[in-house]
Amino acid sequence: MRIQTVPSNAVDILIVEDDASTRAGLRMLLEGRGYRCAEADNGPNALALAREQPPKCVLLDLLLPGLDGFTVARRLRADLRTFAARIHCLTGLRDDLIREQARLAGCEEVLTKPVDAADLLAVINPSKERVEERQAMVVSRLTKTQAEQLLDWLENHGCTGLAVAMEEDGFAVRYLCPPGRPLIQEPQYDQEQP
Repeated sequence: MRIQTVPSNAVDILIVEDDASTRAGLRMLLEGRGYRCAEADNGPNALALAREQPPKCVLLDLLLPGLDGFTVARRLRADLRTFAARIHCLTGLRDDLIREQARLAGCEEVLTKPVDAADLLAVINPSKERVEERQAMVVSRLTKTQAEQLLDWLENHGCTGLAVAMEEDGFAVRYLCPPGRPLIQEPQYDQEQP
């Protein structure tokens, strides 16, 4: 079994937008407020950049070339390096069904373009604070029984963002610790049944 903290975030905000002028405007606004930003102009570039420099927050356009924003959000949520990022989508679409699909894909807020600076900052500022108070952890090389026991234990101790992934060397459990609590003491596992 291996316990690890998800690498510290290299970027405060990843801006994923195919329109260069919108991207530049968002970056200028956010960097002017002290945020470290990175940019991607399509879905595949966004995923590659997020793996290299895990962001605390992602501003994600839904209509992107390559991969749409829904797919990007789902993949960010599925990746052990990026699952804890706050994802807020940007869209010119005002359809309630689109907004619900964005939330189901893992987006927390849906902002309508053109985005008002005050509205954007109201969403971004609390996101930064919430991310910094949570600790993203991964426990890997578990048997199926150990993964099940760990999930139960974590849920009973207030951890969120619980997910299991199957890897080459066993199961991995990812989760977010409650604010102010690093990895709580490890539970005792029952012996694996033959």
